Amino acid sequence: MTTIYDLAKKTGISKSTISRVVSGNGYVSEEKRKIILNAMHELNYIPNQVAKNLRQKQTKTIGFLVSDYFPLVGDFINSFTKIAAKYGYNVNVYFTQNAKNELKTLRLLTTRALDAVFILTRINSWDTISSYADFGPISTWQRVEHAHIYSNYIDHYPVYTDVLNHLDGLGYKRVGHVLSSLRNANTRARVKAIDDFKLKHPDSNQDYQLFYHGQHNAGADAADKWLHAKERPEAMVFFADFVAAEFIASLRKHHVKVPQDCLVVGSDNSEIAKLMNIPTIDLCFRNQAHNAFIYLYNELNDQQLPFEKQTPQWIDAD
Repeated sequence: MTTIYDLAKKTGISKSTISRVVSGNGYVSEEKRKIILNAMHELNYIPNQVAKNLRQKQTKTIGFLVSDYFPLVGDFINSFTKIAAKYGYNVNVYFTQNAKNELKTLRLLTTRALDAVFILTRINSWDTISSYADFGPISTWQRVEHAHIYSNYIDHYPVYTDVLNHLDGLGYKRVGHVLSSLRNANTRARVKAIDDFKLKHPDSNQDYQLFYHGQHNAGADAADKWLHAKERPEAMVFFADFVAAEFIASLRKHHVKVPQDCLVVGSDNSEIAKLMNIPTIDLCFRNQAHNAFIYLYNELNDQQLPFEKQTPQWIDAD
């Protein structure tokens, strides 16, 4: 393998000058630069980036882990990569799909192929995942209380309580809920909010609840169940804008009018909600993406950059 020493021997130029050309830092005359570049081409010199990363102790690369694709993934990646680029970091996206692949990706921390990891959706237990935090910081937007994982989550209990109060104030007494898996702490927080609301509002019917492990086909399935329900809810609240949009599209095939026959509320405040004109809950995922990166950056660079404020709110349709 050709080294800087070989280049210095061939060109008669000092190793420090050659190093400035290789790194792109520092002044080198045009004449010497051409000589060095020609020698690099002739000797097939390739900078050893891996060795360079080990010396610098950073690759300037963060792994973005997600178990499967759903529409919000694209929006979240866009927000995360933009803030990362601002601070000079690259982002590698890994669709892990199964527990084995997830662990394989996390092991990239141990070889310094990645500086840090952000987890959008996980497969393995948090205890298993946290064992890799010794090799690089780990952050997530999912709700988890763990000493070695930064969780930039939104507490869905007060948010969902406000949504229920808002719908009640609008006169909706039969409200249905399409929720994600009870494995998720935020889903359990929403269910707790529903149960507590029912105790305070015995005239309100909140018993229509559907649970899904993922977003794919959830909206269509929920629409089919709503169409065949003996007592249809007047309003439906969804755990994701995409699922709400699919629900609306399915109802329209059966000539059901939204919101006249059923008010549909999403969650995320994503582009889909804007395009479909769906009232939604802004859960600040853009701020969460920003703060998740800032945590990783602070840990990697011993900094204390401030986090953005996260204020969830109801977003009306136009």
